[in-house]
Amino acid sequence: MYLFGSTFKVVTATAALDSGKITPETVIDASSPKTISGVPLSNAGGEQFGPISATDALTNSVNTYWAQVGERIGRDTLVEYMKRYGFYADPKVDYPDDQKIPSGVINGDGDYVTDRFDVGRVAIGQGGLEGEVRAGPLQMAEVAAAVANGGRLMEPQLTDRIVQKDGRIKERIQPDLQSVVMKPETADQLTNMMSRVVEEGTGTAAALAGIRVAGKTGTAEVGANREFTQPWFICFAPVEDPRMAVAVTVERTTGQGGTVAAPIAKSVLEALLGGGTG
Repeated sequence: MYLFGSTFKVVTATAALDSGKITPETVIDASSPKTISGVPLSNAGGEQFGPISATDALTNSVNTYWAQVGERIGRDTLVEYMKRYGFYADPKVDYPDDQKIPSGVINGDGDYVTDRFDVGRVAIGQGGLEGEVRAGPLQMAEVAAAVANGGRLMEPQLTDRIVQKDGRIKERIQPDLQSVVMKPETADQLTNMMSRVVEEGTGTAAALAGIRVAGKTGTAEVGANREFTQPWFICFAPVEDPRMAVAVTVERTTGQGGTVAAPIAKSVLEALLGGGTG
């Protein structure tokens, strides 16, 4: 399980949009720092934004905006939507049970918790000893896939078909619905917001020529002295008719999600879908 930073803002945005706490146009003062749970929280590099919309806040991955949204929706609603996405349970992929572990909010003792954590910081993919959010790449690919699929999360599959010795197909594995995470309207809103991330925000390194990509960057600080980073990028494409969802993370480096993970995701999409540089 890894810290994964701002990619979690997609989960927070899902909970806030789908529960009616915000719209893509909701304006909140995103000055830096902001006091969250009694402690100042800053944007990356101390950047100042002032009053901005949810769409602009996701495009630029603004910590102080989404931390305030986390406080607005509260722990119960955030955890509810995390569970809809598959957090707090083993991934439903066809692996042996001993090779699976849940994603979720985990405290300093290694226990999964659903309350008494700093909801503002968890909402931006951070946290503290009382609970910080951790996830694996499969879980974050499921987040991207659920948005791409109109809010419906399908069970992930390793197996596509079972083939007999003579080459005949004995069985094709059919997709199964795992959960309805959000309303289709919410998925459409998130798709538009995540498209902006790639078109003009922190994820431009994942842009393809002729194929629209929707995505979200993330960068977690790791190591005993926070001397390394864990860059992330989640995405799906094509936006108009999604076929592929991708999650990329790189362990213990010094780069950012937008500069390290996003170009890798771009290469994967190019291999799967085609498309030139853009």
